[in-house]
Amino acid sequence: MLVFKNARLIDGTGRGAVERSTIVVQDGCFTRVDTNPDVPEGANVIDLHGKTVIPGLSDAHTHFSGSSDFDRPGFGRRRQTYNYIEAREFFLNWGVTTVRSCGDIGPDILAYCREQEADTTPSPRVLAVGSWFQAPKGHPAFTVGVQVGLSDPETLREAAVIIDEDTDIEAEVERVVSMGVFEIKAFLGHIDKGNYPVPVPHMTAQQLQRIVQKAHELGKRVICHVDDPSEMEAAVQAGVDGIEHMLADGAEHTEFSQQLIDLLKERKTVVDPTMISILRWDHQVPRAKPVFPALKKAVKQFYDAGIPLAVGCDSGIPFVPFGESLHDEMKCLTDAGIPALKVISMATLGNAEIFGLSDTLGSIEPGKRADLIVLDDDPLDNMENTKSIRLVLKDGQIVRDGLLNQ
Repeated sequence: MLVFKNARLIDGTGRGAVERSTIVVQDGCFTRVDTNPDVPEGANVIDLHGKTVIPGLSDAHTHFSGSSDFDRPGFGRRRQTYNYIEAREFFLNWGVTTVRSCGDIGPDILAYCREQEADTTPSPRVLAVGSWFQAPKGHPAFTVGVQVGLSDPETLREAAVIIDEDTDIEAEVERVVSMGVFEIKAFLGHIDKGNYPVPVPHMTAQQLQRIVQKAHELGKRVICHVDDPSEMEAAVQAGVDGIEHMLADGAEHTEFSQQLIDLLKERKTVVDPTMISILRWDHQVPRAKPVFPALKKAVKQFYDAGIPLAVGCDSGIPFVPFGESLHDEMKCLTDAGIPALKVISMATLGNAEIFGLSDTLGSIEPGKRADLIVLDDDPLDNMENTKSIRLVLKDGQIVRDGLLNQ
């Protein structure tokens, strides 16, 4: 049994910080969270006077087999990535205890997910979309994919479902769902950063609608990659549950109409802006005009309108490292004008609600899995203080210790 006492607690629910909190952890769960200074007899007590505790964070958009460096190809097979070692270690080191994999080799990442419960290898929880749906010659398999090995026919077959006019879409959705995916992901983007401004094909709105209808019949949500407002509107009209990105680097049209904002709010469509990845790439695409200022403005518009926002960062692509980028994403959200307390709850309980896992994850409350981060400094003073990590707990186990053994 672990007992943390005298902590400044930000519990992830959106409530204000509570001083001199006591947090009891047993059998991987929080069993008591209050301001009672009494501790159970025989417990291992850790005094956190002057420190802040927040829940373990989650990244709603990662590529678990990717790499933020150009010296190693991203989207590699499980064996090529040494069982995803870069992602595993970096995420936990930065207090990110749950991630949603939004594009990795299906059989590899799904096998890893199945093994998580029994495997003793330290890892964040991984929720995987598996094989994604896209157009022939489109993004990402025929854009970034050709640079990282997806041109191999076998690998391509396992990574993506290529939708053409002869594809039995419903049968393919059923096949992918039978593999044990967490959600379905489809691509509706047209931008090829490596050959800008020449666009690539994307699937039709009717094809996307068929994917959504069948996935919903089978009880699965659908998330969709878009590059600009027109693609976002088409995706929402097709019935998708979540939008990944808002504006891609190189997008020509950057204004979101009130009609689209109203539609998103009416449908309760979740939007994952992935701001940090857009910021990092905003000057990397030759001849493309910057889009980050428009994105920053739009994120605040969406927040003010009450549109649910996920917190993800497209980690695992170049310039967007695992773990640390989630903290940078949170800073981007506060810079856009969202209050720090709200951003913390978005990256914890908010993401858990979007994942359908808020009964067990996302906040420091009795009965939930014991994921927490101990910080030297208060993130409500400055969001960059979320990086002042001293200790990380996942499922009640210490996975980063810069506190007890000092």
